[in-house]
Amino acid sequence: MIFILLPLTGAIIGWITNVLAIRLLFRPQRPLQLWPLPITLQGLIPRRRAELAANIGEIVAKQLFSMDELTAQLNIPQLQAEVEKIVEKAVAEWCEQRMNILPSTVRNYVSTMLRERVATEVATQFPAMAESVFAHLRQQVDVQAVVTEKVNALALDEVEALVLRVSHRELKQIERLGALLGLIIGFLQAVLVIYII
Repeated sequence: MIFILLPLTGAIIGWITNVLAIRLLFRPQRPLQLWPLPITLQGLIPRRRAELAANIGEIVAKQLFSMDELTAQLNIPQLQAEVEKIVEKAVAEWCEQRMNILPSTVRNYVSTMLRERVATEVATQFPAMAESVFAHLRQQVDVQAVVTEKVNALALDEVEALVLRVSHRELKQIERLGALLGLIIGFLQAVLVIYII
């Protein structure tokens, strides 16, 4: 009977302990005073949320994503061609609206000439303009601050649901491992009780 009772009790205690440990990562969300003890209980993630958000922001900014990498991924010749088309269309529309008093042959000639000249000039200047824009983006966009702010803005329930959804299988394995370790410890206790004591 002792070889059943002690391992079973150990397995239940091990499983419950790990379930509680996992829940205490997220709960309680607000500090809870354990009266009359001078102990305040709060989940690890709610208590250290700002620090976690700052660390996530730093990791993302330094190791995962930067404005330099973003700009390096852009296809400048493709963007240049698209900008040229947009400028041609804008100039054609402008000419159509502003020069409708001119005869159609003159209007078409001027419109074509302006479209080609302006679009070509803009396309030629586009790499320098893009580099200037990218330089301003690098100065003005703080990836670390953006990520930190976004993580801090997430509701704690959303963070908990996200972590549980992503790591559900692993957390269940941790719970089962607690039961298995409790079972083994209970069995060893039974051996000690029977053979040593």
